[in-house]
Amino acid sequence: MFKSFLRAMSVAMLIVGTIIGAGFASGREVVAFFGAVPNIFIATVAGVLVFGCSVLFLFVGRRVQKRDIGEVNGAVFGKVRPIADIFMLFNSVTVLGAMLAATDSLMAEFINLRPLASIVFGLLCAVIAVKGLSGVIKANAVLVPIIIGFLMACTLTAIDFPLKAQTGRINMYNVILYVAMNMILGGSVLTTVRNLSPREIILSSAVASIIITGLLMCIMGALQSCSAAHADMPMLLIALKSGRVTYFISIPVIAASIFTTMLSAFKSVYDYICGFVGIKWISAGIVLVAGLAVGALGFTSVVSMLYPITGAIGMIYLVCCCWFLIRSRVKTKVKKKSQRIKTKVCKTH
Repeated sequence: MFKSFLRAMSVAMLIVGTIIGAGFASGREVVAFFGAVPNIFIATVAGVLVFGCSVLFLFVGRRVQKRDIGEVNGAVFGKVRPIADIFMLFNSVTVLGAMLAATDSLMAEFINLRPLASIVFGLLCAVIAVKGLSGVIKANAVLVPIIIGFLMACTLTAIDFPLKAQTGRINMYNVILYVAMNMILGGSVLTTVRNLSPREIILSSAVASIIITGLLMCIMGALQSCSAAHADMPMLLIALKSGRVTYFISIPVIAASIFTTMLSAFKSVYDYICGFVGIKWISAGIVLVAGLAVGALGFTSVVSMLYPITGAIGMIYLVCCCWFLIRSRVKTKVKKKSQRIKTKVCKTH
């Protein structure tokens, strides 16, 4: 029972770690999708959608029992797998590039050494990705609780209470686009998690959803309390409002959040490339070069221009995964019914 609980919590941290990358932890994503002063109730809607998407991807992984996203796409999409592969590769390379660019932007707070910081982080991702999914899960299990704790503390101390809740209309399309954009990367990892029971899937998804909802509420509340939306990384200004000590602590924490998402993106692309190339370290090198090329556009540019595209792709991918599970369920029922009929026929004869 305890092992089952720990397994569910590890996957919950994997989900959260995939979502709270540079865009999320820095506040830039929230501003890009919901504006400088977002309606705080958006967080609840987004949290429900995160739960649904997590359950969907984990049940797909339980159903197909594959080791990498390429094999998962083969099972889900069949003959049109190459199109799905291109979509997922585009998304993962985009997120990887954004995380690498964010690393350089964060380091530039002290000294501009572009692209040294992103190369170092990228090489560390390569080492962990080559070791497999277990390394990714362990890294998230260690780093994510620290990130969650700091983001909650930092944003809560920056909020001016009583908080005036925004009553503006919620743009559901933007919320769905935002969650799809975040979860499409998670899907490339979660669909390769094969050993969870239905109860563990529900538990891990619920825990991840509650955490993401709480963090979004805190970030949106902090944005309403201080004018930080114009910054490349608004969270740094939010942290500065709480004092210089908090500001300096926020930098390694945001760096850790960048790393968790970068790791998932790197692993996703690496699985694809290694399937074709076959040599692990050459594959890792190709992934790093591709990520650095996208990252050269700059953090804000990648988030503003490419993230909405990945969100649109994510919505299509989610619909296809839903249809796959429905189709698989129907086939299973038909097969069981056919077997029962055959058994009855055999008994009567």
